[in-house]
Amino acid sequence: MNQEWRERANCKGIETSLFYPEKGHEGQGIDAKAVCWGCVVREECLSYALKIGERFGIWGGTSERQRKRMRAERLLA
Repeated sequence: MNQEWRERANCKGIETSLFYPEKGHEGQGIDAKAVCWGCVVREECLSYALKIGERFGIWGGTSERQRKRMRAERLLA
């Protein structure tokens, strides 16, 4: 699976723990989502996460819960 898009990502070089926030904390993932906002490869990142079934962290500006909802909507469509 081609992942060349990672080289152009806003998050390249940022500590990965930012994208795996602790559950239950207010503002969970807001800083990570801010990094994703305006990223030129945001769609590729989200598509990759959905394709591989990534269940953890912030990918393409979406949370675990948001991706779970997206997968469910795709199954219903």
